[in-house]
Amino acid sequence: MANNSVTTQPPPGHPPRKGLFRYIAIFLLSIIVIVGVAVLIIWWIVKPKQLVYTIEDASIHNYNLTGNSRLNSTFDFNIRAYNPNGRASIDYDSIEVSAEYENQNIAFTTLEPFQQPTRNVTHLEANLVAQNIALPKSISNDLRRDKSKGEIDLDVRLKAKIRFKVGLWKSDHRTMRIICSPVTIHFSSSKNFERTECEIDI
Repeated sequence: MANNSVTTQPPPGHPPRKGLFRYIAIFLLSIIVIVGVAVLIIWWIVKPKQLVYTIEDASIHNYNLTGNSRLNSTFDFNIRAYNPNGRASIDYDSIEVSAEYENQNIAFTTLEPFQQPTRNVTHLEANLVAQNIALPKSISNDLRRDKSKGEIDLDVRLKAKIRFKVGLWKSDHRTMRIICSPVTIHFSSSKNFERTECEIDI
């Protein structure tokens, strides 16, 4: 008796779906691995060094603490940013600067974006304005005490979105947080300011 069984073959030119998905997955995985290895190689070649930040000078202007505990003042800071890297420049796409007194944010500003070349020192002038800031009674009392002493200790914080750049390659955005503490500012301009070193976290 003849064997009447029929074997069904997929139409020519149409590979099974499972095989197609497998090839796509392998291709995408290969691309990811190649890109990841390339980034690691670039990062290893560049070997980015830690940035260095210090506050070189600081002053207070138009200081006024009202009887109902509202603060008006301008705090000026000269911030020194040093990029020690010989291959990597840095794009600063946004920069926020704030001043805190006893964990209370009392002044804030933003700085213009800029690009810092390799082995470069850039001085940033940050003018932070406190405008009619309402303060707790305890903090305003401490401010009055410090004013009578002639100096005030602040924490200066910077938050920036940065990217490292080597040739045509740029890294993803990274958030850099900087704290400079304590920054001792004299109400009298005749007294010398002591430079403050900052801690950096990227």
